[in-house]
Amino acid sequence: MKYRALLAAAILTLAACTAPASVTASTVPGVTTTPTSSPGTPTSSPGTPTSSPAAVTPGTTSCDNPPEAFQPLCTAYHIITTSYVDPVDDSRLAEGAARAITEHESEPGATAPDSLTCALPSPAFAQMCNAFVEEELTDPAPTPDLVAAAISGMLQYGLDDPYSVYFSPDALARFQEETSGQIEGIGALVRSEDTSTPEDGPCSTISDTCQLVIVTPLEGGPAEGVGLRSGDIMTTVDGESIDGWLVDEVIAEVRGPAGTDVTLGILRDGTPLEFTITRAAIDIPIVSSRMIDDSIGYLELTIFATNAPHQVDTALRELLDAGATTIILDLQHDPGGSLNSAIFVASEFLSDGLVLRTEAPGDTEEYPVTPGGIATDPSIALYVLVDRASASASEVVTGAFMDAGRATVIGEHTFGKNTVQQQFNLGNGGALKLTVARWVTPKGHDYGKVGLTPDILIEIPDGAEPDFLLNKALEIIRG
Repeated sequence: MKYRALLAAAILTLAACTAPASVTASTVPGVTTTPTSSPGTPTSSPGTPTSSPAAVTPGTTSCDNPPEAFQPLCTAYHIITTSYVDPVDDSRLAEGAARAITEHESEPGATAPDSLTCALPSPAFAQMCNAFVEEELTDPAPTPDLVAAAISGMLQYGLDDPYSVYFSPDALARFQEETSGQIEGIGALVRSEDTSTPEDGPCSTISDTCQLVIVTPLEGGPAEGVGLRSGDIMTTVDGESIDGWLVDEVIAEVRGPAGTDVTLGILRDGTPLEFTITRAAIDIPIVSSRMIDDSIGYLELTIFATNAPHQVDTALRELLDAGATTIILDLQHDPGGSLNSAIFVASEFLSDGLVLRTEAPGDTEEYPVTPGGIATDPSIALYVLVDRASASASEVVTGAFMDAGRATVIGEHTFGKNTVQQQFNLGNGGALKLTVARWVTPKGHDYGKVGLTPDILIEIPDGAEPDFLLNKALEIIRG
């Protein structure tokens, strides 16, 4: 299987940081351990024939002093076992690492490295080291590639958490690009859907039950221009089936330099279609706003990107200056984003109190409202629009409003993502995005997996016009 980290559609991140690894591994039965002899001294395990001088002898070492290529693995293991929100099963991490190495597909013509010394984060990782040696001897690959696969495997198979992922250097650049509000690609928002679950929750590996669905083509973008539609299911990229790919691998293949083409296979209402799209530089429309009439202002936020606070503040000021006494905040399809951005947006409408609490093992942290919001006056009526794709930071903001009685929430049950991820850099240009806490509303409500229930519940039919919920809200507001 090809591997890349999952880039989840719903993301709630904290500040980046790094963490060291310091894990000592003892000699493990079944794995030959590199003896601590002086350089050039031939060594062998009892009962094991001594290799010829030209042979490469497999061996292990601890994470106290690992081979350079294994340092990211040791660091990742330390971070996972000390920072993950739930207790971690060491054997599952090791099994996941070994499985990912075994499934790794090497590039043709690769040769085995000069050293087969493997670092053991813990004794359970003997199976990973065995898989590493066997893979290098039968299907050689650069050691950093197998280490990256092992890190990805610890998360994908060891935690069963679609929001905890490994970002390769390329994937990290794409993630940072997306949360900055500017990308190069086809101009479409996508999400993974697990059709085997009632709520069509996220999934990581494309299969018969895990689909990558177009949420919406961005207005004026290449995807809209060729006729892609909301609800289209992606099946191929440049003629190659994406079955078995991880979600982030598909995203990586679809994105690319402006001016280049990509051909997508699409399933629409059971009919296979094909679209060739010329990629372009895309400014993700973080905010759009307008006056609907003399007193009602409309503000749509599509993602809580790092540049969202400035855009929200500017748009909100313009609406208020234009005479808006009612604000409709549209968070439909908003998958979340930066926690700092969520706190800022909530604070624009709340004068005091909390935005949320996060709960981690042995630690609870409170995030208060930031003073100085420009729409805190209770005479400014606030309505919030949500749907089943409103997730993470969208739910943080909506939950804070509901607890404070600040807004009337209209729409569908929200997505139900209540976890907080933190980014940890690994020193190889890649990073972990790891679930480190769960969030609850200021009053302690936990909406994980079930989502928020709006004050006024309105089911949005499939194929509804983009303004369906807005029009329903206007009917309610105007009475």
